[in-house]
Amino acid sequence: MKDDLGRRMKRDYEDALRLQLPRRTHVVIRIDGRGFHKFTAGLERPYCRHLADALDQAALYLCQEMIGCRFAYGQSDEYSFLLTDFEREDAALWFDGNVQKIVSVSASLFTGAFNWAFGSNGEKSPAAFDSRVMVISQRSEVENYFLWRQLDASANSLNMLASAHFPHGELAGKSTAEKHDMLHSKGVNWAKQAADFKRGRAVRRDEAAGWVIDLEIPIFNRNRKYLQGIIPAMPQDPLRPE
Repeated sequence: MKDDLGRRMKRDYEDALRLQLPRRTHVVIRIDGRGFHKFTAGLERPYCRHLADALDQAALYLCQEMIGCRFAYGQSDEYSFLLTDFEREDAALWFDGNVQKIVSVSASLFTGAFNWAFGSNGEKSPAAFDSRVMVISQRSEVENYFLWRQLDASANSLNMLASAHFPHGELAGKSTAEKHDMLHSKGVNWAKQAADFKRGRAVRRDEAAGWVIDLEIPIFNRNRKYLQGIIPAMPQDPLRPE
């Protein structure tokens, strides 16, 4: 009876909403901080190196844990991970593409690794992260995804720098150019800030050193070769006419 009941519970309820990712494609997992405005209150402004380092360490840990991980890009309180499973015929997909497992375990591992790397944050609760997964079939669109996240990184970076020098009311409705001019009026130049705070960081494979954190990534839309050298191309199907 126990076995029959267990099979029915799994069939009718546990597996009823089980979603599987398609095979032989590009998978992107994006992990975001939950309620980070509250978590980061009181930290160094406009940019906090300790926070960024903890995010990088969490991303490095997760890259090493995920089957098929190829690259990760981080900015602000988020990290995006690229996974593939088409390099070999027997290549595995993490958790066989089980969406619930992928999002729950990725968020759990990243959260734990971040809190361990960050350490105590006073009387505040530990940080928490959520996760989402998406499938992007075209390699060019994967490149565009990371380009989009870097454009968002630069916009966030400028806004954070401006907010550290001007109240919200003075910045409301101001264009990017106007924010730059306002900062220049105080002798502050966004272009001279650390590269990783302006355009994000990456975790990538190095042939000699394994997984490494890259704080000097290029501007993607000016140097397309960086992403093109990292994002794998799907092999041509020999049964499909060109």
